[in-house]
Amino acid sequence: MMQQIDTLETNVSQPSPLAPIAAYLLAKREIIFNTWRTRIENDRLAMPTAATLARDEFNDQIPLILDVLDCRLLGRPEKWSPFEKAKEHGLHRWQKGYSLTELLQELAHLHQLLVYELELFVSTSTTIASIALTQAFGHINTLMLEVIRGSTVQFDELQRQEASQRAAKLQQALASLSELSQQRGELLRTATHDLRSYYGLIRNAAWLLDQPGTEEEQAQWRGMWQRNLDNAATLLTELMDLARLEAGQETMQLESFDAGELLRQIAQSVQPIVQQHQINLEWAGPDTLLVEGDKIKVQRIIHNLLINALHHTPTGLITLSWSREDNFRWVISIQDTGPGLPPDVVQELGQYLMPTADSTAVFQSPPTDGLFIASNRKEQSVSSPTQSKGEGIGLMIVKRLCELLHATMDIETKPDVGTIFRIIFPMHYPKSQ
Repeated sequence: MMQQIDTLETNVSQPSPLAPIAAYLLAKREIIFNTWRTRIENDRLAMPTAATLARDEFNDQIPLILDVLDCRLLGRPEKWSPFEKAKEHGLHRWQKGYSLTELLQELAHLHQLLVYELELFVSTSTTIASIALTQAFGHINTLMLEVIRGSTVQFDELQRQEASQRAAKLQQALASLSELSQQRGELLRTATHDLRSYYGLIRNAAWLLDQPGTEEEQAQWRGMWQRNLDNAATLLTELMDLARLEAGQETMQLESFDAGELLRQIAQSVQPIVQQHQINLEWAGPDTLLVEGDKIKVQRIIHNLLINALHHTPTGLITLSWSREDNFRWVISIQDTGPGLPPDVVQELGQYLMPTADSTAVFQSPPTDGLFIASNRKEQSVSSPTQSKGEGIGLMIVKRLCELLHATMDIETKPDVGTIFRIIFPMHYPKSQ
């Protein structure tokens, strides 16, 4: 028994026959890394991404993988799995923008370099047995196969994840497109209904004008004829404007202008319409507010919002205000005391400012109090002045103009309280715009 123990201790203490090779490769470790980098730089056409990596990034996980080779040559336990380290290396290369071809080409260069160094050692050593050399070549080949498998497995997992994410995004885009198509269909159906109604009223008014009647009746019929003709013309113009915006035919025409002066002029220009309603229009803001932007499109946005507020606010007050928000943005707010926006219109516009406890919203109330119930709109009388008659077209034009001008639109609305539109514009635009 004692003799067997002595023999075992002797075998354990004996150095590995591959120890000289391990010592040689360890001594050449720095040369191996530098030569590997040089070979890849010379192969830049096949691996353009490697040139963007710093030394630590380039060597990622490879020193630990070579430590595993050292353990195997010395017959020692491995501290970590080369397969797992290779997966980390593959993840790193993926994040740096490597293609799978680049990754495999890079590892092929490392494999060739290790084989070259082993051959160089053989040419200078006469004491290593051929069987030891065969074992060393086997260790190198096996290790590199594990590394390639680990890296490619990681790439495959990432590509599957990316493909799944792309499929999900595509599905989401298709769903959004379908929803948008439904919204456009509803918008066009409403516009068609309105045009048909205007046409019927115009036809009836024209027929009445041919009938005998008093001067007062004739004046009333002429007014009805003219009013509905103007409404039909406005609706057709809005449809054409929206079509141009969605077709990308509108572009920004940047200039410097005084927003304060422009907004006062807009408010004064709608006074004749205000006087026809039982409402008041007030405006407030700095006398001078120099900004950069598309003056005409800003005017169209504010005019559309004011006209929308005037048409859907039977009594009360409409306010127009403006101010500088900071050194980079300025804001316009339009508030009315109308019935509030129906939820389908808010959803179509795509942005809704929900009141919260710490919000800057004016209408501070629980979210459930701030939304219309779908049945409310259906119960409105056909002759109700607050009924939505093509109202979505003007607001969609506003939304598209805001997108074109890189402006944001926030909306607060509450039943029987009113609606606030806030349009936040950039103070300046990049020179490339």
